[in-house]
Amino acid sequence: MKKYSRLFIIAILSLLMIFALVRLGNIEFSLDTLARVSPGWYALVVFSFYASVLARGWRWQHILKTMGWPVKLRYASTLLTAGLFLSAILPARAGDIGRVAMLRQDHQIPVAKGIASIAAERVLDVFAILLLALLGAQLALPGRLPPWVLQLMQVVALLLVAGLAGLLLIPGLESWLRQNRLIQKIVPGRVWPLYLKLLNFGFSLLNGVRLLADRPAALAVIIGQSFFIWLWDGIILYLILTSLGLLQPFGVGLFTSMVGALVTAVPLTPGAIGQYDAALVSLLALFRLSTADSGLAVLLLRFVQLWTFIPVAGLVTYIFGFSRALNLKSANAETVAPALTAVEPAES
Repeated sequence: MKKYSRLFIIAILSLLMIFALVRLGNIEFSLDTLARVSPGWYALVVFSFYASVLARGWRWQHILKTMGWPVKLRYASTLLTAGLFLSAILPARAGDIGRVAMLRQDHQIPVAKGIASIAAERVLDVFAILLLALLGAQLALPGRLPPWVLQLMQVVALLLVAGLAGLLLIPGLESWLRQNRLIQKIVPGRVWPLYLKLLNFGFSLLNGVRLLADRPAALAVIIGQSFFIWLWDGIILYLILTSLGLLQPFGVGLFTSMVGALVTAVPLTPGAIGQYDAALVSLLALFRLSTADSGLAVLLLRFVQLWTFIPVAGLVTYIFGFSRALNLKSANAETVAPALTAVEPAES
């Protein structure tokens, strides 16, 4: 019953969000409203969304293979779908924990390597989103970009550069953390073995990410996949606006989708309900779309990527045996505990 309570929570949050959008935009649920939606264009939206999910699985499989842990495309795609299902019904991207746990159980992939593959996803996502957001801004708002948007992009860019610089400094940093006499004096002797195990785990994770940089040809393909995935997200929003007869330049859909993704990089609610929707409505207002039109576009988008996706992804989760990941506490304990007691040394 506890598992189903999460679905009740997401249902309640969804209803509250729908109510807020309807009241804010004064949207009427009527035959006239439905008649505004072009069936052909909206069918293309549905197809594009589920194709993008498969593309994400394809990229993750390529990342794992490049890191030396090949899995089948079907396994990577279905496990990623199960992870998205968990993240949709639980806050803070809990599905990533489930993905790491399943990799450990099914393919004996160390926790650090599983986390490294997801960390690589996140870094590449931010890189692609940031550049596509800037491209969208130039196409949709030439010379009229709001200052807060530029500031957000600058902060993200600085964090990305700092992260890449940190990766380059890893060899020296690792040696310093292991051999520095001051640290040896500060860390009690009883805690020192645990300290070394944590270092092994952390640097094993980071060195897993660095494996991508050591294979530039594979990395170039993965970067191309990342841009393709997020460009597709911008196309989906553009198609939704087109299905409503709201003919806008492609840059509008691209910019709105990318900045919305940046704003919800850390989801505060399951599926970023409310957080993502408010961001999209506010961003679409920049292009003089009425609140009613913006709210309806967001409702149509969420219908595909959340309310119909949850039952479809839930079905995939159970059919392919990933319902084990729903028990996050035990999965996490079974997976992380052995890793911390027998973590392999960091790779050189």
